[in-house]
Amino acid sequence: MPIYKGSTEVTSGNLYKGSTEVQDGYKATDSFYVNEVSISFLNFPGVTDYVISGAPGDTISVTRSVSWTVTAPSGQAYNGTQTASGVPSGFAFAGGSQGSISNTTTSPNVNFISSVFPLTSTSVDYNSLTVSLPTTTIVTYSYTFTGGLGRSTSCNAFSGSACTVGSNSQSAGDWKYWNSNASGTGGGGAGQCSQSCSVSISSSGGSSTCDTTSGTTTQTATASIVCIPTYANGANPTFNSAMYCATHTTGGLFTTCGGTTVVTQRPGQTWTGGYNVRSSCGTPPTSEIGGGAANNYYLVGRSINGSATGAWEVEVRSQTTASVKASDSCNLV
Repeated sequence: MPIYKGSTEVTSGNLYKGSTEVQDGYKATDSFYVNEVSISFLNFPGVTDYVISGAPGDTISVTRSVSWTVTAPSGQAYNGTQTASGVPSGFAFAGGSQGSISNTTTSPNVNFISSVFPLTSTSVDYNSLTVSLPTTTIVTYSYTFTGGLGRSTSCNAFSGSACTVGSNSQSAGDWKYWNSNASGTGGGGAGQCSQSCSVSISSSGGSSTCDTTSGTTTQTATASIVCIPTYANGANPTFNSAMYCATHTTGGLFTTCGGTTVVTQRPGQTWTGGYNVRSSCGTPPTSEIGGGAANNYYLVGRSINGSATGAWEVEVRSQTTASVKASDSCNLV
């Protein structure tokens, strides 16, 4: 409970016995006066002094820490364990981000450990701390690929460490893929559209032969149109639907080098295309024929009242050269 002199409350820090400030006052075992204590964070770089006040034992309901941001010298980044000595009892130091060439800034903090106010006031002063925030120089390492994939490249890393780069090669071309890796340092590309080489660059840099391997495998494809009657009102046919699917027997359409498109032709009309491609063909039930994909088939058209009867065509073509890889047709009646 508060204590008053007349009608004026005696506030925190203003009750004395002689020249001694009274921290706590009791009548028998009942407290009638509790002086506030403070937790102070002083002189932290770029941070206004932060003071938390409250009665001893009360829960601290505000932030109990102070963080500050530091920028590394030009061409450096924070790298290594961050420490602080001289941290008073009751406080703890925590380092900020470090260990990557992107960590050109870091934000350490000092935290008051307890979640309640202590019995006496306490403070931490940055000027009394010895803070260590180690940095490392960022360097650029150069490397030259020679041979069939020859080109110069570079990457950034902490001095004394290595970094990895890659050098891409030519594409295998339409309907083909590489059947072996590029030769040389870190060669790759078997079963892919392009070959590549990669290398881990050390502080000494260097060069490496990295040649393409000429062997490619040609992809084959199949295409088909399925003509299935659709039904309404029981078993009475009202119109027919044309559906197609296309697959590669070697490799998948989704990774065909050069790209693949499937085009269709309605009877008596021009080719249209760019439809999505299904990677396999199933047998769609007639109940699903009315629209969209069903069991890996794709609906490309349907004749209503006989307006699109006749021969329907489907072709698998190269996106880059328009050459036809596979074709098929069916007749709607």
